[in-house]
Amino acid sequence: MKTRLSALMLLLCALPLAHADAEVKLTGFTAPYVNREKSGYQYVSFGTYPYEKDGTEAPVLWRVLGPGVPGDDDVIDAANAPDKKWKKVANTDDMSGDNADMVCLMTEYIVDMVQYNDVKDTEEGGGLDYENSMMYATLNSEVLNRMFTPEQQAVLVEMPERGKLALPTRKGELFRTDYGFPAEDFTVSKTRNTIGTPYAYSQGLRHVEGHSWYFTADWRRYGQRWIVGDNGHISVSGVNRRGGVRLVCYVHQKDLDSAGGTGTFRDPIVLTVAK
Repeated sequence: MKTRLSALMLLLCALPLAHADAEVKLTGFTAPYVNREKSGYQYVSFGTYPYEKDGTEAPVLWRVLGPGVPGDDDVIDAANAPDKKWKKVANTDDMSGDNADMVCLMTEYIVDMVQYNDVKDTEEGGGLDYENSMMYATLNSEVLNRMFTPEQQAVLVEMPERGKLALPTRKGELFRTDYGFPAEDFTVSKTRNTIGTPYAYSQGLRHVEGHSWYFTADWRRYGQRWIVGDNGHISVSGVNRRGGVRLVCYVHQKDLDSAGGTGTFRDPIVLTVAK
């Protein structure tokens, strides 16, 4: 009997211990960004999406940009175009109250190719605002449902005029110096440029010197939207084109736990929904 009990104790000791998910602490851009090491940012994985060329799915890698609130004026639409002197500077968000733990995430890679609209905006017909575009509908239905379970979708913050899953905007994310981006249009930026996943390239994404361009949600003029060019500067493209999709979302940290990972590029924090 003693032998059998000893064997059972050894077996139990050899089994892996079950660990409860830990509370997660997400930080933003904290140091000079170095492309080779991806330093300066914290990384997390959340949701799954086609990654390999054949459509095989993998966890989605997100870059933690930092604390922020998706405001009503973040999308520059045809009806909300800034004057020519407009220029974004650092964060002025109020991170108190319900916003105290809100954080912005952006996919590290261009994850897909999507057409912005089926027809160009026309001056006669008026500019088509982002929330009325094909892109908005696609990201907040097909892409959202493919990337996240209903439980995961429930913790995403609804962005005004952008939905739960959106393209980045110049004013909302891509010009914020506290997110590690230059507050200028035509500056070459290592922090803004990126590559696509093998799946995105299989869908027609092209690259120039190793990098690719992706759409923003911002209106340029009738028939055009701002894009982030291959070297990270802000450029422009027609809305009737298929283009790279790099996504942003906002989450409350209190709604999330960590199932492991240290937060580096190679060992991202695995986010789970808090119970």
